[in-house]
This record gives sequence, structure tokens and C-alpha cells, in this order.
Amino acid sequence: MDSAEHEALCRRCGMSCHFAVPVNGLAVVIDALRCKFLGRAEDGRYHCTVYEDRFDRAPWCHSAQSALSEGFLAQDCPYARGTAGYRGKVRLSASLQNMVLPAIRAELLRVGAPIGVDPKLVAHFLSEAGGTYRFVQSPDGSRYLFSRDAQPSDELIGVDGVDGVDGVDGVDGVDAAEEQDRAVVRASSLRVL
Repeated sequence: MDSAEHEALCRRCGMSCHFAVPVNGLAVVIDALRCKFLGRAEDGRYHCTVYEDRFDRAPWCHSAQSALSEGFLAQDCPYARGTAGYRGKVRLSASLQNMVLPAIRAELLRVGAPIGVDPKLVAHFLSEAGGTYRFVQSPDGSRYLFSRDAQPSDELIGVDGVDGVDGVDGVDGVDAAEEQDRAVVRASSLRVL
């Protein structure tokens, strides 16, 4: 197969360019945890905005072959066709996703998100459950760490998805329900998958 035929196998679904969260044995993809260089065309198909330089600009990026061997492709990806027992990334149905979102949010607050994500998208995702969030880079530079902020600030991300404050107040810390929800997400699970 030549290079053009190999490239033509890609459906532009964007799954390999999302970071996944292991949930009950599945590598689950949510839209907020995607590569900061992943763009979306008007037809809904995804594309890499730095494709020619992706391995230099996005060191977390993988070739199709290495993504296949690591399980980073979609479960039904054409590149994985014929690979016995392949288990890749999945998107949950809306009802199932809504059931695990509290656990995913709790895990993001606990361990952060990989440095390759757009931290504003993640902060917006967190704010959809109420509150405003700020982020900093971890001391080792590998992750963005998020915290809920009680004080309004221009640097916060609120539910409106732009810099600003949504006006929803909340209690700092993790309540008992969030603590219980963490059981469906493995410890230290937010990693490149």
C-alpha cells in the first residue's frame, strides 16, 4: 500500500487525537480532552492543524502503526481492521456518558489533564457542572492542573466557554457523591490513550 492509500484509510473521526479516560475497562473519549491541534471542518470531520510538523509540535502524537500497537485508535478504526482482539477508544452513548461525567470531572480535578489538551476546553468542561476554574502547568510540565476558584477573576473559565465568570458559586472540595463517583474511573487514569 502506498502512502496515499494509507492516508485514505483515515475517516477523520478524530478519535486517535483525543486523550481517553479508562472507565470500567473501556478507553472512553470525551470532546474536551482532545489535542490542542485538532481542528474540525464544517463537514464535521477532524483534521490536524499542524499535520506536516505534528511530531515536532506535538510530541504526544503517534503514527498510525504506533497508535495501533498502543490501543490509541478507535475500536472500529480502519487501521485496526484485521487485528485480532483489538480494543481501542470508544465514545459512550449520551446516557452512559452522563452517568460517568461526574467521575471524569473528579479525576480531572485530582490528577489534571495531559499537556497536549487545550486547557480552556477542559476548564469549560469542568465548569458545566457549576463553578469557575483556573489552570496551571504542573511543575514537571507534563499536565495542566485545575482548581475551582471562589473568587471571580478575568482569568477564569466559566460555563459560557470564554474568559469570564459564570456566576455559579459552589463549595470548594469534593463532596461524598463525587468521591463515590470516582470508583468508576481508575486511579491516575488520565493519560494519553
